[in-house]
Amino acid sequence: MSKKPKSSEAASLAALLAGDPAVEAKVEREIQHSVVVSHLLSLRVSKGRTQEQVAQSMGCDASKISRLEAGTDEGLKWMDIVGYSQAVGVDFRLAFEDRDLPAADRIKHCVFEIDAGLKHLAELAKTLGTNDGITQKIHSFYAEVLFNFLVRYKDSCDSIGLTIRPPHTAHKVTSRAAPAEPKREKTTMQTA
Repeated sequence: MSKKPKSSEAASLAALLAGDPAVEAKVEREIQHSVVVSHLLSLRVSKGRTQEQVAQSMGCDASKISRLEAGTDEGLKWMDIVGYSQAVGVDFRLAFEDRDLPAADRIKHCVFEIDAGLKHLAELAKTLGTNDGITQKIHSFYAEVLFNFLVRYKDSCDSIGLTIRPPHTAHKVTSRAAPAEPKREKTTMQTA
C-alpha cells in the first residue's frame, strides 16, 4: 500500500471540500510552486522569529515579509531569499548537482562535505581544549557519526546482498579447513 504525499492529500481534500475535481490539480500546482516559500516560512517559525523581526533585519516593512510568505516561488527574488535566510539566522547555499554524474561521484562529493564539517568541529575542539564540555560533545558526536554511517552502510550492503568481510578474510579459501590466521600488520594512527 503506497501512501500519498501530504501535498496530494491536501489537494484531494481541497477538491472534496470545493466539490470540484479540477481544484485538486490547481492546489497541487500551487503547492509545488511554493516549496522554497514554505521552507522559508518553516525556518522563521522554527527559529521563533516574527515577520516584524525578519523585516527589521532585512530593512523592509513587515507587509513585504507577509506578501513573500503568502506568495509562490516564482515571485521570489534572489536577494530576498538571501536576506530572509540571514534574518532567521541560517546559511543559504545554492548547489548544482549534475544528474549525469555516476552515483559514486555524487556520494564522494557528500563524503567530502561531511569531512569538511568534521574538520571544522575538530578545529573547534582544539580551540576549546580537552576539558571543555563542548569538546566532549564533539567527541561523542564523532562516535555517533561513525556508528550511524556503519549502520547505514551495512543496511545498504544487505539490501544488495553484499557480504561485508574484513580485508584479511577476502582471499579465496581453497580447503574446508579453517584458514591460518593472517599476519596482522602493525598500523599506527596519527593524532593531531
